[in-house]
Amino acid sequence: MNDRCIRPWAVLGTLGFVSVLSACQKPAAPVDEIRPVRTVVVRPQAVAGQAELTGVVRARVESPLSFRLAGKLVERKVDAGSRVVAGQALARLDPADASLSAAAASAALSAARTQLAQARIDNQRANDLLAKNFVSRAEVDRTLTALNAAQDTLKQAEAQARLAGNQAAYATLSADAAGVVTQVAAEPGQVVAAGQPVLTLARDGAREIEVAVPENLRDALKVGQALQVKLWAVSGKTYHGSVRELSPSADASSRTFAARVTLNDADDGVQLGMSATVLVPTGDQTHTQDFKLPLTALLDVNGQKKLWRYDAASHKVRSIPVKVKGVTENGIVVEGVTPGTVVVTAGVHMLREGQTVKLISNAAAGQTASQPGA
Repeated sequence: MNDRCIRPWAVLGTLGFVSVLSACQKPAAPVDEIRPVRTVVVRPQAVAGQAELTGVVRARVESPLSFRLAGKLVERKVDAGSRVVAGQALARLDPADASLSAAAASAALSAARTQLAQARIDNQRANDLLAKNFVSRAEVDRTLTALNAAQDTLKQAEAQARLAGNQAAYATLSADAAGVVTQVAAEPGQVVAAGQPVLTLARDGAREIEVAVPENLRDALKVGQALQVKLWAVSGKTYHGSVRELSPSADASSRTFAARVTLNDADDGVQLGMSATVLVPTGDQTHTQDFKLPLTALLDVNGQKKLWRYDAASHKVRSIPVKVKGVTENGIVVEGVTPGTVVVTAGVHMLREGQTVKLISNAAAGQTASQPGA
């Protein structure tokens, strides 16, 4: 065999040897990513705790309106959002049945009056005949009993006639106060039962915020307590309110307490159904164990609240568990951290245990705070 036949096999052998060597070599260790973070030094301070409750603007009196009798709805004169005045007709039932009942009651009243007149004549005639000894005393007593029965029948017929007249008037549903129709629950052609809601009327007058108070804030509220209210649609303005109503028992499903906060200075900008925020003060927090931090510093891991502690010697971060004691307008109040600890305030969700980080300088952040990476 010549060299030309040997060389390809030699080349393949060499490549196989190199491949084996490459497979035996260990992969290069991944380079740990160094993430930039911002930090703040934990310092004790007195902070005013404040919780925020979300609510909805409601009218103080919001009534479902219904007919007093059953029937077929033939006309509805208003829609949701319509403004109405007291006494205005809102809807009407088919008056045919009510008219027939009124006619029958009127006929029964006329018959009762005729029967009473006849009973009086019979009693008078019996008294005259008794004076002449033509009838017995028993006959006079019988006619007197019939007269009394006829008088009672007349009273019953008069009451039935008045009731039938009222029933005819009840075929028209009228507003009992001025306000705004907030909901429509029946349409023309629908047969409604007596007492079935047809419309919902929010009366003019005081406006309130309906909120659900969690169990941990129940003791922070008292009836008559002054609170501040902000509307989501009206930026930059704070309204003043007071607690008018606070339920003594929690809702069975939500485990919250229903409350009503009356707006003392409501204006035209307060519209029904708007979303609102009620600010509830939770008291002054202590000076030595509670600390106010930015909300961005908090990390939630399966319901457990944590902070990232920065170690200046190793430039690594370690998690520390904390307890959240309150929420303020621009931060949180936590317990379980040592004063002087440097905690991460930005990028907490991108870190892992023991990761190396670098601080963003104050100059780069455009800040002059003396705290590291503030």
